[in-house]
Amino acid sequence: MLALTLALTAGAARAENLMETVESSAQFGIWASAVEAAGLSDQLAEDGPYTVFAPTNEAFARLPAGSVEALLKPENHEQLVRLVAYHLAKGRFASERLEGRMTQIESLQGDVIEIEGRYDELLVDAAEAVETDIPSSNGVIHAIDNVILPEWQNPAVKPRAGTRW
Repeated sequence: MLALTLALTAGAARAENLMETVESSAQFGIWASAVEAAGLSDQLAEDGPYTVFAPTNEAFARLPAGSVEALLKPENHEQLVRLVAYHLAKGRFASERLEGRMTQIESLQGDVIEIEGRYDELLVDAAEAVETDIPSSNGVIHAIDNVILPEWQNPAVKPRAGTRW
Protein backbone atom coordinates (compact mmCIF):
# COMPACT_ATOMS: atom_id res chain seq x y z
CA MET A 1 0.00 0.00 0.00
CA LEU A 2 2.85 2.41 0.87
CA ALA A 3 4.58 1.61 -2.43
CA LEU A 4 1.37 2.39 -4.33
CA THR A 5 0.98 5.70 -2.48
CA LEU A 6 4.58 6.67 -3.25
CA ALA A 7 4.17 5.70 -6.91
CA LEU A 8 0.97 7.76 -7.23
CA THR A 9 2.59 10.75 -5.53
CA ALA A 10 5.63 10.59 -7.81
CA GLY A 11 3.41 10.21 -10.87
CA ALA A 12 1.34 13.22 -9.84
CA ALA A 13 4.41 15.44 -9.54
CA ARG A 14 4.09 18.35 -11.93
CA ALA A 15 6.88 18.98 -14.40
CA GLU A 16 8.50 22.39 -14.02
CA ASN A 17 7.64 25.08 -16.54
CA LEU A 18 10.39 27.03 -18.30
CA MET A 19 10.63 29.75 -15.66
CA GLU A 20 10.74 27.24 -12.80
CA THR A 21 13.40 25.25 -14.65
CA VAL A 22 15.53 28.36 -15.17
CA GLU A 23 15.09 29.49 -11.56
CA SER A 24 16.07 26.08 -10.20
CA SER A 25 19.34 25.93 -12.16
CA ALA A 26 22.45 27.62 -10.77
CA GLN A 27 23.84 28.15 -14.28
CA PHE A 28 20.95 30.50 -15.16
CA GLY A 29 20.91 32.85 -12.15
CA ILE A 30 21.61 36.04 -14.12
CA TRP A 31 19.27 34.98 -16.94
CA ALA A 32 16.44 34.35 -14.44
CA SER A 33 17.00 37.82 -12.95
CA ALA A 34 16.94 39.40 -16.42
CA VAL A 35 13.71 37.59 -17.36
CA GLU A 36 12.06 38.72 -14.13
CA ALA A 37 13.30 42.32 -14.50
CA ALA A 38 11.98 42.36 -18.07
CA GLY A 39 8.57 41.26 -16.82
CA LEU A 40 8.54 38.11 -18.96
CA SER A 41 8.54 35.47 -16.22
CA ASP A 42 4.76 34.99 -16.44
CA GLN A 43 5.03 34.33 -20.17
CA LEU A 44 7.61 31.59 -19.56
CA ALA A 45 5.22 30.01 -17.06
CA GLU A 46 2.36 29.90 -19.61
CA ASP A 47 1.38 27.01 -21.86
CA GLY A 48 3.73 27.71 -24.76
CA PRO A 49 5.43 25.80 -26.12
CA TYR A 50 8.53 27.98 -26.23
CA THR A 51 12.19 27.47 -26.92
CA VAL A 52 14.57 29.42 -24.72
CA PHE A 53 18.15 30.08 -25.79
CA ALA A 54 19.32 30.86 -22.27
CA PRO A 55 22.73 32.45 -21.74
CA THR A 56 24.58 30.92 -18.82
CA ASN A 57 26.09 33.00 -16.04
CA GLU A 58 29.43 32.52 -17.81
CA ALA A 59 27.93 34.02 -20.98
CA PHE A 60 26.92 37.15 -19.07
CA ALA A 61 30.42 37.30 -17.56
CA ARG A 62 31.77 37.74 -21.11
CA LEU A 63 29.95 41.05 -21.47
CA PRO A 64 31.92 44.21 -20.73
CA ALA A 65 32.02 45.16 -17.06
CA GLY A 66 28.86 46.96 -15.98
CA SER A 67 26.72 45.78 -18.93
CA VAL A 68 24.36 43.61 -16.89
CA GLU A 69 23.91 46.28 -14.25
CA ALA A 70 23.22 48.88 -16.97
CA LEU A 71 20.59 46.66 -18.60
CA LEU A 72 18.81 46.17 -15.28
CA LYS A 73 18.39 49.93 -14.71
CA PRO A 74 14.81 51.20 -15.05
CA GLU A 75 15.76 53.59 -17.86
CA ASN A 76 16.95 50.60 -19.93
CA HIS A 77 13.84 48.47 -19.36
CA GLU A 78 12.73 48.54 -23.01
CA GLN A 79 16.16 47.41 -24.19
CA LEU A 80 16.19 44.62 -21.59
CA VAL A 81 12.75 43.41 -22.72
CA ARG A 82 13.93 43.34 -26.34
CA LEU A 83 17.13 41.51 -25.39
CA VAL A 84 15.35 38.85 -23.34
CA ALA A 85 12.62 38.39 -25.98
CA TYR A 86 15.32 37.89 -28.61
CA HIS A 87 16.39 34.74 -26.73
CA LEU A 88 12.84 33.27 -26.88
CA ALA A 89 10.97 31.59 -29.73
CA LYS A 90 7.43 30.28 -30.03
CA GLY A 91 7.47 26.52 -30.56
CA ARG A 92 9.50 23.58 -29.27
CA PHE A 93 12.76 23.37 -31.24
CA ALA A 94 14.56 20.32 -29.90
CA SER A 95 18.13 19.79 -31.08
CA GLU A 96 17.15 16.69 -33.07
CA ARG A 97 14.75 18.87 -35.07
CA LEU A 98 17.62 21.26 -35.86
CA GLU A 99 20.39 18.72 -36.45
CA GLY A 100 22.03 18.88 -39.86
CA ARG A 101 20.18 22.05 -40.82
CA MET A 102 20.70 25.76 -41.14
CA THR A 103 17.49 27.56 -40.34
CA GLN A 104 16.02 30.82 -39.14
CA ILE A 105 13.64 31.03 -36.22
CA GLU A 106 11.65 34.16 -35.44
CA SER A 107 12.25 35.35 -31.90
CA LEU A 108 9.46 36.73 -29.71
CA GLN A 109 11.22 40.07 -30.11
CA GLY A 110 10.53 39.86 -33.86
CA ASP A 111 14.02 39.49 -35.31
CA VAL A 112 15.32 36.26 -36.77
CA ILE A 113 17.73 33.97 -34.91
CA GLU A 114 20.16 32.08 -37.16
CA ILE A 115 20.46 28.42 -36.16
CA GLU A 116 23.02 25.95 -37.44
CA GLY A 117 22.52 22.40 -36.27
CA ARG A 118 25.78 20.62 -36.87
CA TYR A 119 26.00 16.98 -35.98
CA ASP A 120 28.26 17.68 -33.02
CA GLU A 121 27.04 21.14 -31.96
CA LEU A 122 24.20 23.64 -32.11
CA LEU A 123 25.09 27.22 -33.04
CA VAL A 124 22.66 29.99 -32.17
CA ASP A 125 23.66 33.19 -33.94
CA ALA A 126 27.23 33.56 -32.68
CA ALA A 127 26.72 31.42 -29.57
CA GLU A 128 27.24 27.71 -29.07
CA ALA A 129 24.83 25.58 -27.10
CA VAL A 130 26.74 24.11 -24.16
CA GLU A 131 23.73 22.04 -23.08
CA THR A 132 20.74 21.20 -25.25
CA ASP A 133 17.22 19.97 -24.72
CA ILE A 134 16.73 20.86 -21.07
CA PRO A 135 13.09 19.77 -20.73
CA SER A 136 10.19 21.62 -19.18
CA SER A 137 6.43 21.23 -19.23
CA ASN A 138 5.95 24.06 -21.73
CA GLY A 139 9.03 23.98 -23.92
CA VAL A 140 12.74 23.35 -24.11
CA ILE A 141 15.86 25.24 -23.05
CA HIS A 142 19.22 25.32 -24.79
CA ALA A 143 22.00 26.77 -22.60
CA ILE A 144 24.25 29.03 -24.70
CA ASP A 145 27.76 30.34 -24.11
CA ASN A 146 27.19 33.94 -25.25
CA VAL A 147 24.48 36.56 -25.01
CA ILE A 148 23.09 36.94 -28.52
CA LEU A 149 22.12 40.33 -29.91
CA PRO A 150 20.12 41.26 -32.99
CA GLU A 151 20.94 44.09 -35.38
CA TRP A 152 19.56 46.81 -33.08
CA GLN A 153 22.11 46.09 -30.34
CA ASN A 154 23.09 48.98 -28.14
CA PRO A 155 26.45 50.35 -29.31
CA ALA A 156 27.33 50.94 -25.66
CA VAL A 157 27.17 47.18 -25.04
CA LYS A 158 29.98 45.77 -27.15
CA PRO A 159 31.70 42.43 -26.74
CA ARG A 160 35.17 42.10 -25.39
CA ALA A 161 37.84 40.87 -27.76
CA GLY A 162 37.37 37.19 -28.46
CA THR A 163 33.63 37.22 -27.77
CA ARG A 164 31.59 35.86 -30.63
CA TRP A 165 28.68 38.28 -30.91
